[in-house]
Amino acid sequence: MESPNNNIQVVKKKFQLYQHPWLSLLAVMVTFVFSMVLAGIVFIGLIGLSDNSPAAQFTQMMTHHILTVFILVPFVLHLPKGKRTFRQYLDDIGLSRVHPFIRLVLLGLSCYIILALSQVAASFVYRLSEGLPINGVFIRQVFDPSRDLPPGSPSMLISFPSIFEEMVFRGIILTVFLGMYSERKSIIFSSAAFGLWHALNLVNGADLVWTMGQVVWAFIMGLFYGFVFVRTRSLLPPMIVHYLSNVFISTLVGYLQVRASIEVQAFYGVILSLGVVPVTLMILWTRYFTSRWLPGSDARRLQDVEEAALRHSSSTLPAGSR
Repeated sequence: MESPNNNIQVVKKKFQLYQHPWLSLLAVMVTFVFSMVLAGIVFIGLIGLSDNSPAAQFTQMMTHHILTVFILVPFVLHLPKGKRTFRQYLDDIGLSRVHPFIRLVLLGLSCYIILALSQVAASFVYRLSEGLPINGVFIRQVFDPSRDLPPGSPSMLISFPSIFEEMVFRGIILTVFLGMYSERKSIIFSSAAFGLWHALNLVNGADLVWTMGQVVWAFIMGLFYGFVFVRTRSLLPPMIVHYLSNVFISTLVGYLQVRASIEVQAFYGVILSLGVVPVTLMILWTRYFTSRWLPGSDARRLQDVEEAALRHSSSTLPAGSR
């Protein structure tokens, strides 16, 4: 007697980019560079804007980020979860998940305070290593946040693209990895991509030691950004921390940047300013905050994990079982 299972054939679905995280990562990076070059050609080559103008830089960066995040990735690459409506896409990358709004904002702001205090501590430690006192005059001269605020500084303007970096590396890339790997591995992989992305600064003539330090602390910061995104399934907290960090970085570590060698700056960055110490504290605080004041985040995480498992298992289901 012939077994009924002999009539069951495995039907392989057509190639879906989102089911291949490493190819997806490569595709996103190539798309990101393509849109960057395209925006440069249009605004600098064709329109003739000066590449030294903060307004021109902002316009160029915003254009290529918007082109990448809101057009090419969802409608050409179909990431991070395949063909979806635009509303579903915004939910997939955590951009529309802003409830409870006040608590998510408080989480982001409180984590940034931890980061800022670590950066202040780095400047204090280096000041003491020079054998110089920490007094009121030093604090007023060095830590003046008004220097990073309008109208005297374009920092708030040129730091805005950091928000889009969170959409790319956490909302898109991390979400793609979460569809195939555990949360821990996904965070590590996406953080590694985030760190290595900063190596492109070498193309612009950045110092090698400084860039390598930046790659390391970007990886470490990426661990926090990924962790808080996974815990909340919202881009709001990591976007707040990333943006404020970029806005006020020159004020809080400017003393180090002026007086310390490149090697010392890189060391302090990896340990204190943007590295091990603040990231450890922010992760511990995020774990406590979400378990205490965001209890619904665990249910949302479980739902996303179940959806990812369902999509993965359906890719090779036998034809007779559909």
